[in-house]
Amino acid sequence: MKFSNIEINNFRQYYNSVNVDLETNDEKNIIIIGGRNGYGKTNFLLSIVWCLFGDKISQIDENFKKEIQKEKNYSSFMQQSINWTAKKENKTKFSVSIKISDIELPELRTLNSNTDSILIKRTFDVASMNEDLSIIDVASNVEIFDDESDKINFINDYIIPIDAAKFVFFDAEKIAEIANLSIKDEGSFINDALGKILGLDTYETLIEDIEFYISNLKKEGASQNLQEQIINNEKAIELSENEIIGENGLEEKNGVLLKEIDDLKKEIRKYDNLISQHSKQGNSTFDRNAIIIEIDKLKAKEVELNERFNELSEIIPLAILTGKLEEVKEHLEIQEKNELSQNSSKENSDKIENFIELLFNKPPEPENSTMSLKDKMFYYEKAQTLGSQLFKENGEYSELEFEHDLNNSEKKLIADAINLVNTQSKDLFETTIEEFNKIKVKLLDLNKTLSKVDADLEDDLILEYSSKKEKADYNITEKNRQIGENNQQITKLRSDILRLNQQLVTLVKKADINEQNKLKIQRSNQYIDVLNQFLDEQKNKHKDSLQETILSELKILMHKMNGDQNLNKFIEDVKVTILASGQGMKITLFDQDDNEIRKESLASGEKQIYISCLIKAILKESYKNLPIFIDTPLGRLDEEHRDSITKKYYPSLSEQVVLFSTNSEITPKRFREISGNISKSYLLSNDGINTNLKNGYFNSYEN
Repeated sequence: MKFSNIEINNFRQYYNSVNVDLETNDEKNIIIIGGRNGYGKTNFLLSIVWCLFGDKISQIDENFKKEIQKEKNYSSFMQQSINWTAKKENKTKFSVSIKISDIELPELRTLNSNTDSILIKRTFDVASMNEDLSIIDVASNVEIFDDESDKINFINDYIIPIDAAKFVFFDAEKIAEIANLSIKDEGSFINDALGKILGLDTYETLIEDIEFYISNLKKEGASQNLQEQIINNEKAIELSENEIIGENGLEEKNGVLLKEIDDLKKEIRKYDNLISQHSKQGNSTFDRNAIIIEIDKLKAKEVELNERFNELSEIIPLAILTGKLEEVKEHLEIQEKNELSQNSSKENSDKIENFIELLFNKPPEPENSTMSLKDKMFYYEKAQTLGSQLFKENGEYSELEFEHDLNNSEKKLIADAINLVNTQSKDLFETTIEEFNKIKVKLLDLNKTLSKVDADLEDDLILEYSSKKEKADYNITEKNRQIGENNQQITKLRSDILRLNQQLVTLVKKADINEQNKLKIQRSNQYIDVLNQFLDEQKNKHKDSLQETILSELKILMHKMNGDQNLNKFIEDVKVTILASGQGMKITLFDQDDNEIRKESLASGEKQIYISCLIKAILKESYKNLPIFIDTPLGRLDEEHRDSITKKYYPSLSEQVVLFSTNSEITPKRFREISGNISKSYLLSNDGINTNLKNGYFNSYEN
């Protein structure tokens, strides 16, 4: 499958119709779209994602989600997406069309039998606030579907599944943050992606549907009092979710605050420029603008570390209680062993009793038997003794002073809490705090330097600018504090939702179930077991292939692993483990001494290389070839890694790879080195308001 043509019409920077040919072939699989920062590379990528997924774009990329939150909601975001020039001309519609070729299509009455191309077009009218999606058979120019849900399902099933989109359209620099995820979150991320790529998500959805059906069957038998408790619990969950994601919810409030922070940053830049214009720069040995840029970078990092620490701080109480939780877990394990031992012992005792009964008191018996009752009792007691000795359990029974009365959900909650603490290393706490303190010290030093530079700026005008800048700076700090508080509240609400869901499971279990529903539940659970077994088999089948591809790609791309004399063996092995309880997969990196290399300890460029290798490994498992669109393809990499990933990674990543790059990433020299793999190249040009495309790349475009 390939995206052979894209037409952007009055979307953001793209005025009128901007048509882009993306045809590739077996030898030349790369399309390069070059452009300076701010010229529309990210919005080009956004236009494609919006065309396919509409109001679901926030589910694909965190940055898209933040952009929508800044405008308060999706409708406001769309209103701001019409091209500025088109808006002045009183045009109200914008659209994006994608022609997709080499595609396997379902057998539909509306489709031409010879077609292998379709056109997907999404249009938005800012006057009526109506959005329209059409899917057209290119051969017959006929609309394939009438129903909106059929169109959405078609894109998800035959084009790109929404949960796999994060591997098809992404910012290579930002996706490296996946390496910082906890084991649980990384496992879930890989599980979702691999599930979508392999088509396993259909089976996982089926399991969820069956579990929902079972839950409803159980609720049927609940008493009126119990039903009221269940309803109250479900309402509490709904209220908590609305408080997070509902209209005027915490996430929406954070979006508004982020927009206000952006506006304040623009004010600060304006005041800084005014101060610089009126200051006596000649008397200073410092570059004031460079200091301001460095301060901005450090402040952004400070906010990021604050968020990370807030996330880690949530598990500190659990970390303190880890010893007690482990004791409870061990106690429960002994309880379980005792229960199994008692059940097994009782089962064996019953079998021995039954055997003796059948042997002595049930026909047939020997003819003319003279065995007396006394002899029978002798052999009965001897058979009991021998049976107990021969079928004695190996497991020992351990005496306990008391027993915990916990259901399976409560036991799982304890295991999950211990697992959560274990996945967050002590090193991560320490490095986060250490990095935060270093940034605070650097900020203090830079602010002192800036104060010295500005010491001679004593006229009233500059003092006014400085005062306004300080006020804006203070407001940013306050708004960041509010965002932090909101995030803490979101974390608490999500914890409450988890607890309420556990309570709901417990309440449903208390319901009396009639015999008919018991049989339905039993059969449903059998279906779930079969489906889970199938999913495990599929994941195990692809596990070895995943780890082999990740390791081989790392050896090709990571320069620490392919030195001239191979003296520095950085990553020696990669292991993929299937996590328990449907938590997905864990990927572990090992050095030459078989020690685990923690992924969060990798340098930023190394993280990007690792995630790039992971993406390639997952895409390799796909049952269909997917086009790949990448923004900032070489963002965090050093020069050596940039060369290796340009020449050895992108040419073999997919049959169609579209790269959005600046000339500092893919330089003219790198462009020439991979020119044999480049099908087409374009350069984004901007007149200060609108963006258009020229054929060719930097320094070589055709007028």
